[in-house]
Amino acid sequence: MFISLLSKRLRGLCAAPALLALALGALALAAPARAQEGELTAQQSEELFSQVDGMLATLTEITGLTPRKPIPREILTREQIRDLIEVRIAEDSNPEKIRREELFLRLFGFVGDDFDLKSEVVEVLAEQATALYDFQTRKLYMATWTPADMQEFALVHELAHALADQHFNLGKFVKGAKTSEQDIARAAVMEGQASWLMTEYVMRQGNRSMVGNRLLAVAASSTSKIEADRFPVFANAPLFLRETMLFPYAEGLMFQQAVIDRLGEDAFAEVFRNPPANSQHILNPETYLAGRQTASLALPAVKLPRGFRRIHEGEIGQLDHRILLNQYVSQEVADDLSPRWRGGRYEIHEHKKTRQAVLTYAVRWETPEDAARYLDLYKMICAKKWGGVEFDKETDTEASGRAAGRRFRLSRNGTVFTSVEGLGDDTVKSSSAQ
Repeated sequence: MFISLLSKRLRGLCAAPALLALALGALALAAPARAQEGELTAQQSEELFSQVDGMLATLTEITGLTPRKPIPREILTREQIRDLIEVRIAEDSNPEKIRREELFLRLFGFVGDDFDLKSEVVEVLAEQATALYDFQTRKLYMATWTPADMQEFALVHELAHALADQHFNLGKFVKGAKTSEQDIARAAVMEGQASWLMTEYVMRQGNRSMVGNRLLAVAASSTSKIEADRFPVFANAPLFLRETMLFPYAEGLMFQQAVIDRLGEDAFAEVFRNPPANSQHILNPETYLAGRQTASLALPAVKLPRGFRRIHEGEIGQLDHRILLNQYVSQEVADDLSPRWRGGRYEIHEHKKTRQAVLTYAVRWETPEDAARYLDLYKMICAKKWGGVEFDKETDTEASGRAAGRRFRLSRNGTVFTSVEGLGDDTVKSSSAQ
């Protein structure tokens, strides 16, 4: 899945999104928060930063983690924040890498042919970044445009990152992810814990606590999703981008709540020392607490003509399937079927001259009935994302045909569904995944 530009925190940036800070303001005040106008002045920033010691004392009381050194901080304009985001993207990516990520998104139908990934990411993050913690330079930044009713919450969020960095080395933690699923899970650890602590800080101001009170966590997570529509760039972004960006904060908060309810104060360190492995661990924390791991999964094999080469591969997890089913079927179906995910992989091969792309994809479900259901649903997805299909074969276990000028083959075997898409007429089938 696409993750390198968002859940890797742009090679060092942890951001407090405006929609989350605004949501917590609304929750704390029990009334709609107002995005107040005006720039944060140097004097106002000093007054805000003067609260840091008290904020850290509260975070220490909650987590048991004590600050080990002072945290440098600075205010930045919106333009300076945009520049910082673009620098991080440039450090982590290049045009070819971004093109391959865009190809992945298009082949699965998450975005249209005219989608500009880099531009969309920069625009969304520039709109949302009320504050940043750079764990490369270990410096905290506040945005000058941050509305007054978001400032305190955004600062607490970034201080939580700084505190975690001093104890668990966030740079090393990020680099420890070897797959895209591990990467987004670790993003949810970092952002989810900071979001939980920001929310708990707010609750304690009103003599309340989320500890042992899951309903308060649900309210905070749900409110952030409702407030998203108040930000036009975010609201108009493709569903995949919106969900992928919000996931580490909203779902990560709920994950942190579940682990704290089970482990207490030890949870703050445990999720860094024994991080979750995939998006299912975050969406269904009981799978993390039970240590559930995914089994290896073979991709459908095809013999491609000369000139093709593999350009992209990775995992496709529960979150990806939840978004895909929500986008093309319904949220109800997505919420029902996606938790039954048990593993997923994909590869993209591309012809070096013609740029013809072939997608091979496999996903394991909990039961054969789930796989059969997904085969039927994926036929619908294919018809919608390609604008129609022509089937030449349809059975309970297979479907093949032509769409958008290329051939495709779908099948299921037990609990495994497989797909090969973008085939030319000269492509020879050799075997299917087991």
